Amino acid sequence: MYRFFVQPQINAETQKLAGYELLLRSSCHDYWVTPTDFTAVPMDQQVLLSYQEITSILKDHRDNPEISLNLNRAQFVDRRTIGHLIHLKKAVKNLNLIVELTEAPSLEELHRYVALYRSFDIKLSLDDVGTDNPWSQATQDVLPFMDSIKFAMQNFRLQHRQNEMMKSLNFWRKIADTYQLGFTLEGIEDKGDVALAQEYNVKMAQGYYYSKPVPYAAS
Repeated sequence: MYRFFVQPQINAETQKLAGYELLLRSSCHDYWVTPTDFTAVPMDQQVLLSYQEITSILKDHRDNPEISLNLNRAQFVDRRTIGHLIHLKKAVKNLNLIVELTEAPSLEELHRYVALYRSFDIKLSLDDVGTDNPWSQATQDVLPFMDSIKFAMQNFRLQHRQNEMMKSLNFWRKIADTYQLGFTLEGIEDKGDVALAQEYNVKMAQGYYYSKPVPYAAS
């Protein structure tokens, strides 16, 4: 059994709700866990599950918050996946949808598929810059096609690389400015992190300080 949990994304300046990231979870021995293989759940099923969460969110939030979904590289270039996302955009009026890419596609793949996403106003964000998506030629190729990037401080903490985090944050904040990208800072855990997000003038802040991923009804 699968369902989406949600984690709020907060406007760093106003500290008001600005969006939600949908995170897939699977039921295992009465617990909800992160799936080991996200592609094991067909995209038509994922879109159906996300539709249920999105319609509940938008019913409660008339200001049309951003809704983020994660795709890996294989899903991003899969025509059926693109078709399911287009169907979702058509099914939910005024849906403000952002696809967070967990892996950087190739330049050829971007040239082939970005226009399809753009034509239905599906925004693109590169996830986990500096860790899962480090600075490289592949990352540089992707950035002109993105609307935003996300920097995950919790990845540095989990990898015991805290001593590298601020230098990397400085670097990626400048990259966001250079490419005119929105910037999301993830891993907000305390008031110090809230102040850091404001200092770096990030667009969105996300983390356990605001909420862990939870079922929407319990959020």
